[in-house]
Amino acid sequence: MTKHQDPYAPPANPAARARLERQRAKREASTPTSDPARLLSARGAWMVFGGALGVFLLGLSVAWHPGNEMNALLIGVAAGVAWLAATLSFAVWRRRARMAAVGKRDGPAAR
Repeated sequence: MTKHQDPYAPPANPAARARLERQRAKREASTPTSDPARLLSARGAWMVFGGALGVFLLGLSVAWHPGNEMNALLIGVAAGVAWLAATLSFAVWRRRARMAAVGKRDGPAAR
């Protein structure tokens, strides 16, 4: 960095300016455009359903006592369903926020 030069100023050299424009175009082209109407991505689905399975197994193992297997199974299922409800409601909330930001939200609240 040279002394007395603004670090945020655009490059004055035409070659540097052209390189900056190429980099900017490449960055914009590589940015994935996601559909705001989509509820879950593939990674999000893995987090929701994999997390539900993990929470189910955790609830099952914590509540497990010999002779009381059915109760432990019900507790595990309840924990997994609670995880699904929480994560899916969060995903719906995020989707509604994205739709409102884009301006595509329909329904009584949009009127």
